[in-house]
Amino acid sequence: MSEIIVGILVGIGILLAIFGVLWTLLFTGMFVYAALFSTKNVENKGVEVAQREAETLQKFGRDPLSNIRKEYRQDGIDSGLVYANVVYGPSYWHLMIGWFGNIVGGQINILHKVISTGRALATQRLREQAELAGWDEVLNVRIDTSALAPISSPSRVKAVEIFAYGTGVKYKGSGNE
Repeated sequence: MSEIIVGILVGIGILLAIFGVLWTLLFTGMFVYAALFSTKNVENKGVEVAQREAETLQKFGRDPLSNIRKEYRQDGIDSGLVYANVVYGPSYWHLMIGWFGNIVGGQINILHKVISTGRALATQRLREQAELAGWDEVLNVRIDTSALAPISSPSRVKAVEIFAYGTGVKYKGSGNE
């Protein structure tokens, strides 16, 4: 009977050792991949968002997102809430660079790039939502950014949620009626 228990314990030990080795290799592989490609991926996402933005601006003829101007149009026939959001997070490589930058001090440009790409993506999604709903313009646009952190360590931000919203308006004679 004790030989069976010893065999089970040895089997569990071997499984834990295999899991530890795989975990170490996979995490190291993901970290190396992030170090090599994550900054380029963020830049590529920024280029993709800029292309989508250019296409949307061409369709509208101008940027449909705005804050309320001094002159108000009186020919609005419909309005409603338009919103879009994105959860965007840095890679472990970005977090490590940010951690080192936090120790040394100064600006952490790599994290600024990640957040600004996320904001651009959220505002582009807002434009696309306005287009899908048939709004002519989105007034009083606001962008909220919230830090997302695990409950176990609330001081360690792992991602940001960017929420963009505004009031969609349709005007008489615009063709979207």
